[in-house]
Amino acid sequence: MHVDAGMLRAVSPSHLATILTLKRGFSRLAPVASGDYDHFYRYTSGRWIHDEPKQLALRYCRFNVDGLKRIVASAGNAKNVTRMVKLAEGAYNKVFLISLDNSKDIIARIKTPHAGPPHLVTASEVATIQFVRSLGIPTPAILDWSSQAEQNPAEAEYIIMEKAAGVELSKVWPNLSETQKNQVILKWVELEKSLMISSSGGHGSLYHRADLEPGRARDLYVNGVREPDLVIGPCIDRRFWTGERLNMELDRGPWDSPLAYYLAIANNARLWIENYAVRPAEFGIFDPPENIQHPDLHVSLLNKFIAVAPFLVPQDLQLTKPTLWLHDIHLNNVFVSEECLSGGDVVLSSVIDWQHISILPLYLQADVSALFRYSGGTPLPAGDSEPLLSLPDDFDTLDEEDKVNVKDDIEQANRFLTYKRLCAHLNPEYYRALTLPTRELIFYPVKFANNTWDNNFMLLRDVLGRIYHNWEVIVGRDVPCPIHISEQETQTWKEEALEWQQVRDGRRDLDGLIGVADQDGWVSNDEYEGAVSRNAMLMKAYVKIVMAGKSEDSVARTWPYRPS
Repeated sequence: MHVDAGMLRAVSPSHLATILTLKRGFSRLAPVASGDYDHFYRYTSGRWIHDEPKQLALRYCRFNVDGLKRIVASAGNAKNVTRMVKLAEGAYNKVFLISLDNSKDIIARIKTPHAGPPHLVTASEVATIQFVRSLGIPTPAILDWSSQAEQNPAEAEYIIMEKAAGVELSKVWPNLSETQKNQVILKWVELEKSLMISSSGGHGSLYHRADLEPGRARDLYVNGVREPDLVIGPCIDRRFWTGERLNMELDRGPWDSPLAYYLAIANNARLWIENYAVRPAEFGIFDPPENIQHPDLHVSLLNKFIAVAPFLVPQDLQLTKPTLWLHDIHLNNVFVSEECLSGGDVVLSSVIDWQHISILPLYLQADVSALFRYSGGTPLPAGDSEPLLSLPDDFDTLDEEDKVNVKDDIEQANRFLTYKRLCAHLNPEYYRALTLPTRELIFYPVKFANNTWDNNFMLLRDVLGRIYHNWEVIVGRDVPCPIHISEQETQTWKEEALEWQQVRDGRRDLDGLIGVADQDGWVSNDEYEGAVSRNAMLMKAYVKIVMAGKSEDSVARTWPYRPS
């Protein structure tokens, strides 16, 4: 599985971090002449080294530019648009900065086909933004919106918003002092605390009552009071709408209980497998093992999850209360006050990207966001009162690259520790869900059950095995476990899991050497030619070193990034 990194120019960790930041959020674009409308429609801020036409089609969105300009001018109380540039774009949206003749700058967001069902995605995002603004969370005000492309001059779904106040955290983070970075963490924990309201009514996504048919909605109660305008409707989480699921008849909620949500995840996955799972004619070196890629095995595994699901729901109503949460937090969708540029206190001035947000049980929402997560190998202090990590004694003897890596690792670890300690102090209800002793056993099964066919079979099987062997910890001694896993199965599963982890590690190494940001094969425009060249060289190296005896053609047919 391993290719010597010395064979090729390895991609540095800092370079990969830059790519990942662009991919997770939006790619920032240079201004374009207003007449170059085709550039507005196409995705232009990156390339894919595999299946690029499909990826571009998912992000292509043609709309009436002049119609959009008229809408924005009206929303901004102006007569004309003086300038329109594509500010950013990602998988699900194109973001335009539009300047008006009254000196206002307005943001217009257009959904891509990849975003999901246009009406539900747009309507839910609007309702969510307006709801969190009512909680005091800073996010730009919506000036106009439409979820019906055929009913507006832009001929597309859109949201017109104020421009976010402040400066993107990504632009200032490296230059913030340690005190200022801790202020960012503190302000974020306070923001999360604002979301910990007392709510009930079910699980799904937020909508305005007028935007859903009555049969698709459940009443939302906040602090025991029925919301007159807001309801809980179908869940807009991407897992319910990806690929073939977009046009399938699935259970997308709203649900009246955590168990109903569990069963929907499992039954939807089972339905997809029964209709669309096809065993590959050839297996590649990075594909899931041949022995598990049988649809009936996946259905059987999902049935095991369904059997234990009722026992994975905590009895504590505080842990299962419906909670709206923002997970996709990164440096590009958090804005801070400009005063921090001159050393002043940090204020969170705006938080953007409230798309695909769900209301789910608290214990399933409680998770450390990527901004504060730590995945390094440094042992962390167990107690909250212990000092944060400091530089090692031999730090001055390290070379410059190692010094940078060590400092980055310690900073990320301390960021994680600071976040958890502030949560424990300021948001104890959330912290309790985050640190639940059985969390790994009840949190991850529903995460893995949605898509066992591509990569999650081993992960779901492993956690079901741990549930079986820790049944008394979860349920107690009086209730027998509804599934049985023999000692031989346990041993075999462990061995196969280790082998699969080696495959995944090999794929991670491959992606790092090529320089792609994700397993779709995305790279920046500047890196495209180099990534294509490295991919071809690595494929030949794998044929020669790892897969001796197989022809290059046979490897190319199952290679992750097949030349087009």
